[in-house]
Amino acid sequence: MAGLAFLAVAFSSVAVGAESAGRGRRVLSEEPRIELADSLLVDSDVEALRALAKSLGLDTARQETNATNGGDDFCVLDPRMAAAGAEPGWQAVSRLQASAAKWAGLSVGSATPVVSRWETWSAASDLNRSGILHLDARMRPQSRRTVLAYLSGTGDAEDGLTVFPCVETPDMEAKEAARREKMCSRAFRHLKLAHEKLLSIHGEGMALPPTEQYQFLSAHPELTQLPKALPDGTRPVNWQWTAAHDAVAEQPGALRAEPLWRLAEAMCRGQAGGLRVAPRAGAALLLEVADPDARRGAAPVPEWRAWHAGCSPRAGRGRRWTAQLFLEDAAPAAAEAGGAEGCAAGLRG
Repeated sequence: MAGLAFLAVAFSSVAVGAESAGRGRRVLSEEPRIELADSLLVDSDVEALRALAKSLGLDTARQETNATNGGDDFCVLDPRMAAAGAEPGWQAVSRLQASAAKWAGLSVGSATPVVSRWETWSAASDLNRSGILHLDARMRPQSRRTVLAYLSGTGDAEDGLTVFPCVETPDMEAKEAARREKMCSRAFRHLKLAHEKLLSIHGEGMALPPTEQYQFLSAHPELTQLPKALPDGTRPVNWQWTAAHDAVAEQPGALRAEPLWRLAEAMCRGQAGGLRVAPRAGAALLLEVADPDARRGAAPVPEWRAWHAGCSPRAGRGRRWTAQLFLEDAAPAAAEAGGAEGCAAGLRG
């Protein structure tokens, strides 16, 4: 963790500003691997990406939306929507894809930028400040690395942090680090076991004669939580931890899990420590979202320490904008076969 610039230290909190320590790339965490690039995008590309998303129209993000992992609305910038002699916005998309893929060491494949926009938050509001607390393997079982580019921000925490509650920081006490490790691994196991249980129940129902399946499914409404099958027949895990998960996990008899969502919310509000990255337009993060030690070609194993969430900017700071690419390990030709829809169609789960 040497070389980190600590812009703010409060509540044993490390807030990393994207403008510090020159204009290079730095490692913020080894496990999980998190890198920060101070200037992945030039200012003109930042503006072009935002303008393109606005011109195409942003869709409202809902709890069940799978295209984005945070924000109030979003737009998927699919280059196949570009007209001949593409406008500057599409040229910026191509440059972002190329830079992200080179940095991640993976092919672009079908990865298309997802632009997300956050509304502002007031301390007087009853609403939470944190976005979806998640792993980037959420609904994307083949994801290996994510590039998160900031399209807004001045390097100030009030512009809307990205928080990593499971990453140990240099000033974190050993007891707190151990507590968080247990908390984060339990949340991972909780969702994994819940998913496996749903798969088992679903399989039991599908093994019945067709005439009995409807009655079985009606008797098991929890199966509506099981994600739709992918083209290969597998069902992805919804790696998302919410306030509701905190509440359920604390009930008597439940698989005990610490209030992980509450911790992320506290980090967004500056009330808890941990790795908190302040956005600066043009800067970007590279996240290792799958275990890098997994065998090449094998199904990616999600990195359970990579839980993170975006935070809404404080009122008066303007909206928070980001662009994400979820990169897989697939060959370009194979990856392009599935394709992705554009903004106006609104990728829904």
